[in-house]
Amino acid sequence: MKEKSRSFGRSAVALAAIGIIAKLIGALYRVPLTNIVGAEGMGLYQMVFPLYTVLLAFCGGGITSAVSRVVAKYTAVGNDAACLRAVRVAILPLIGVSVAASGGVALLRNVISSVQGNGDASIAYLAICPSLLFTSGINVLRGYFQGRSVMLPSGISQLIEQGIKLALGLYLSRVLLPYGVKYAVAGALIGVTSSELCALAYLAVRFFVSVKKRKRYVALAVPLAETAAEFSVPEPVENKLLFKELFTFALSVTLGSLVLPITQMIDSALVINLLSYGGADRGQATALFGLSVGPVGTLINMPTVVALSVAIAFLPAITAAVSRGKDASPIARNAAKWIMLFTIPVTAVFLFFPDRVCNVLYGRGLTTEQLVEAARLLRVQAVGVFYIGVLQLTTAVLQGHNKAHVPVINLVVGACVKVGLTPILVRLFGIIGAAGATTACYAVAATLSARSAYKCMPVGLNVKDSFVKPIVITALGAGVFIGMLAALAYTGLDYRWQTVIAAAVFLAVYGAGIVLTGVLDVKSVFAKIKTRKRDTL
Repeated sequence: MKEKSRSFGRSAVALAAIGIIAKLIGALYRVPLTNIVGAEGMGLYQMVFPLYTVLLAFCGGGITSAVSRVVAKYTAVGNDAACLRAVRVAILPLIGVSVAASGGVALLRNVISSVQGNGDASIAYLAICPSLLFTSGINVLRGYFQGRSVMLPSGISQLIEQGIKLALGLYLSRVLLPYGVKYAVAGALIGVTSSELCALAYLAVRFFVSVKKRKRYVALAVPLAETAAEFSVPEPVENKLLFKELFTFALSVTLGSLVLPITQMIDSALVINLLSYGGADRGQATALFGLSVGPVGTLINMPTVVALSVAIAFLPAITAAVSRGKDASPIARNAAKWIMLFTIPVTAVFLFFPDRVCNVLYGRGLTTEQLVEAARLLRVQAVGVFYIGVLQLTTAVLQGHNKAHVPVINLVVGACVKVGLTPILVRLFGIIGAAGATTACYAVAATLSARSAYKCMPVGLNVKDSFVKPIVITALGAGVFIGMLAALAYTGLDYRWQTVIAAAVFLAVYGAGIVLTGVLDVKSVFAKIKTRKRDTL
């Protein structure tokens, strides 16, 4: 069990590392985009994404995990034919859904943008709706590779998405800016659509190459088998059974993935209209909403994707252990450690140094008042980062125990709390109230899911490695960060360079602390590398 846990730990690290790089590229993309289109442009940009995310979920948001589970199951028994048919059974219905969703957005874009409070978003919807045609294939193929425990294609496709979006999106937004902010935003979204197409093309090529290699391997294995027991042909699986296995699980995950986007879609109409009712004009209200879900939302989403990557990588291991009647607690403890190692320092940085983060990243595109507001928003939502990590971990545990519906119910409860609090808090505190309602949503959902997960499987978390040591090391790094800033203040360096250098020292202290305190077993990793090198000689 320990060896298997370490194996999935390496997969989690690989996928999470690529996820971090992809998210960093995404964050870098939003920084210059904010500087190009401003807060109002980011408001238009982010008005599109709640509905877009909802439609993404309908176009196969839960199918990645479903395909991963089914492919892992039939790969374990050597039924390659069922794995390939699962891909076909999964993708065909989703193509029809994607075409309908894309056409519906194109036809109703004017109505949707008017309801949200700003008709300028209409052209943005038109620019991004074709990407819905490509996401189904991307989700299915990622699930196939993850089910085979091959994480690299999923990671590389994420990098392709972010790279194309960064290059083409920024170029088009600059070119179209003279025609108006709404056209610059549309150019950025054309970059998103193009990135999805390129990612799908890459995954399709990798899929066909992988299938051809596997068929060649099976063809060679048949004559080498000495007895019939060594190579038995698995029984065929009916498409009806595959469809049931795929979409029964995918439905629960999809419903869960719909909760927050629907809530955000309500926010996109509710918050702007509430701010306008409170005295702000449409442009100012859109800009405030853009700050909350654009620059600040990007920073909050970065640790989310890391926690999600770790949870996805550990999910097949938890599922396999549970299905075999074995104890999955060691795997869950390992996942918890990796998630907390990232979420704890990020939470601390956002909570105690939000002004530094916002000034360094967005100082050129936002006004002084907007930077102050963004820092306040980031501080309020910082606590939500920790709860997001807990939510992703407990969701993986519950899904591994075939209780994917439980996190959905908990998210619905959290979303109801958010929708109920938003009008009250926005009227009292403005846009800061909306951020507080979002944090409350994650706190409620994570707490309920943690309670449900503990009932399924008392994980017995290693409190020292998962919480105590990371918190102590983070506090030490924060102290060094503050000391470095004080020392660099006398050097005459620019504010941003002071922050960057101090942040690099903080990361070095945190990384060294994790290794020296034994939170990560680096010696065993190097020992395995040496063993592999020796075996290849």
